[in-house]
Amino acid sequence: MSALRSLLLLLLSLCPGPGPGPGTEAKVTRSCVETRQVLGARGYSLSLLPPALISGEHLRICTQEYTCCSSEIEQRLTWETETTFRGLVEQSGSFLVHTLAARHRRFDDNPGPGGCPGLYPGPGDRKRRGQRNT
Repeated sequence: MSALRSLLLLLLSLCPGPGPGPGTEAKVTRSCVETRQVLGARGYSLSLLPPALISGEHLRICTQEYTCCSSEIEQRLTWETETTFRGLVEQSGSFLVHTLAARHRRFDDNPGPGGCPGLYPGPGDRKRRGQRNT
């Protein structure tokens, strides 16, 4: 889950906050230096990142206000997040499948009364085991 959390924190760093309005002029002129450093360290090409905040009206996931997120970065982050999420789900699902399989084997290996695993004997169970019905 820490991988997913770090991706979400990265997405939040791409969304610097509210757009233009009274008292927000400093935010609009803010550069994307921090975002470029974080994404550069993760192996992203700096040519995909804008040097300053851009309008995000065309974006689907990143904020549609002023942002450091470009369409290409948004697509790559979406793909990376989906891949990480699927990996975590498969890992958790794999644990669950193995746990259920082990319990199923243990259930089959420990027969209950009459030779039926965990079930009460029914008519004909003694015949199958080579015993006579009495």
